[in-house]
Amino acid sequence: MIGAVTATTALVTTAFLMADHIDLSSFAARRLAAATGRAAHIGSLRVTPGRWITVELSDVHLANVTGGSRPDMITLEHLHTQIRLMSLLHGPVETRDLVLTGFSGLFERTPDRRPNWRFGPPVAKPAAPASAAPAPADQSWFPGLRQATIRGSEVIYRTARGHTYRAGLDNIVFSSVSDSSPFLMTVNGAYNTTPVAITAKMQPISMLRQAGKPYGASIHASSGDLTLDLESTITDLFDFDGVAGKLVLRTPTSAPLMAFAGMPASDFVMTLGLDGHFVHQGNVWSLDHTTGRFGENPITNADVVFTEGASGKPDRITGNVSFASLDLNRLTGGSGSTSQKQTDIPLDVPARPDPLIDVQLGAREVRYNALTFSDASVALSQTPNRIDVKSLSFGWLGAHLHASGSLLSAAEGARARAAVDVTGADIDRFRRQAGLAAIPISGALSFRAAAEANDVRTLNQAVQVADLTAAVGMNNGAISRKVIAMASTDVSLLVRRVTGTAPVSCLLGVMTLHHGSGTVVPLRISSAAGSVIGAAIFDLNRKWFDLAFQSRAPGLFALDVPIRVSGSFSNPGFGLAGWSEKGRGLLKSARAISVLPPEIESFTPGKACLRVTF
Repeated sequence: MIGAVTATTALVTTAFLMADHIDLSSFAARRLAAATGRAAHIGSLRVTPGRWITVELSDVHLANVTGGSRPDMITLEHLHTQIRLMSLLHGPVETRDLVLTGFSGLFERTPDRRPNWRFGPPVAKPAAPASAAPAPADQSWFPGLRQATIRGSEVIYRTARGHTYRAGLDNIVFSSVSDSSPFLMTVNGAYNTTPVAITAKMQPISMLRQAGKPYGASIHASSGDLTLDLESTITDLFDFDGVAGKLVLRTPTSAPLMAFAGMPASDFVMTLGLDGHFVHQGNVWSLDHTTGRFGENPITNADVVFTEGASGKPDRITGNVSFASLDLNRLTGGSGSTSQKQTDIPLDVPARPDPLIDVQLGAREVRYNALTFSDASVALSQTPNRIDVKSLSFGWLGAHLHASGSLLSAAEGARARAAVDVTGADIDRFRRQAGLAAIPISGALSFRAAAEANDVRTLNQAVQVADLTAAVGMNNGAISRKVIAMASTDVSLLVRRVTGTAPVSCLLGVMTLHHGSGTVVPLRISSAAGSVIGAAIFDLNRKWFDLAFQSRAPGLFALDVPIRVSGSFSNPGFGLAGWSEKGRGLLKSARAISVLPPEIESFTPGKACLRVTF
């Protein structure tokens, strides 16, 4: 923008000796076209000679590059300025009282990523070594601006992928006492119709003219409740490239950010605060060593890189973000209460995602519905028609969970696959969490599962309808001797009291689950007091089960009569398994199993129980 103004005003050098009020528009348009290699039109150009030459310029059009999205790159209604005569002789040009009205500049990259702000025919250059950096753009022409005002104007930036960003320039003021004094800027305008105010204090113009040298700028921007401060250096001010510095962003509601994105503010209301190191170099934008808050969730460190995609390619986001705590209930609009709206996560798998994502998220504490997890970490990526959870780990109730999985696009929602391993799950803590009655077994269980769910749209739906094959096992634990005696129908219980526990050498249960209903076959326990074998069917939705088991215990009084336990999880009933066809069928299936299903065959805890026979 300012470069075009400078090129235009420089043309008045040849007109200085000419009479006042001669219209030089045709001459100037030809020179401008020759200088830029573009078609140019100037409706009127009048010059008044003096120590400070007065220029009045109107109705300017400069053509866009071939392949651009509109015919004109630049249009201008009117320009008034004064140019110091001596600066035309030895340069750079020095202006004052510059008033520019009705400017519209479109800065874009064509689909082959050619910038339209580079003028003249392409110049063939000798091939440079791959490690050689491109030569910095010439900035020695930048004029001395003592006072410059832009009114009723706009600057539009359009990416190679067609995304358009419009900066409305309602009133912009540039000022400097001299080329060696600070260069100041104030902006009142809009970004995509959202009001924005900017103030900037920059290093002197004389330093700006030094191409490729870091140029210091202190920028403060505000829009609604959003404020942004950037203390940085910039090597290419006109491309906003080679930027590196400290960024501070604050917004209590995120409403301005939603407006910038063209979305209703009510879609996402969240406090956001970021303090980090911002870098823009070429196609790469990054924010590293960042702390702050995302709603009520403290960010302890974030390193995020955004890379603009090449021609026809999607952008890419990579990096990691760590939280001290993360409340998914607040972020997703759920409550975490069973009596109110439940938190849920949509499982959308875009066919052509833009940007592609490869990130890692972590938090020392995570809340999801009524659950609280610790030391959570997830690494995930998003590519066309696919989302991969490379790893997921967290602690819950003293246990440690490790998982991986994928989401594939499907005709109706998504196709989910997951593999899960759990270690250190204390039986008593988990039965209390599940609302079960007291269980006379203690110890730490391990768990392995392979799950899949088809045509699902949310995480909660996937959990409810998933098909699951799993094993739960334990190599060391304890079981109540009384329970073994009762399981073996030891008639000596009529005359004596059995107390204490017996060591458990192995415990194994193999579960299959379909839409909340499933089986546990076999269920086996081997202990010093005796062994138990059984099988069960259950319904998690109804919280109901049916279990049949038989024992083998030493002693003359152990009758080892098969037992059936069935009913609700919290209040089951007891009976003899042999008296019902269902009980006899469960025991038959329990005795037949001697190997694990292929999906979990490498699972080892409790595997010794497969050798227990009856």
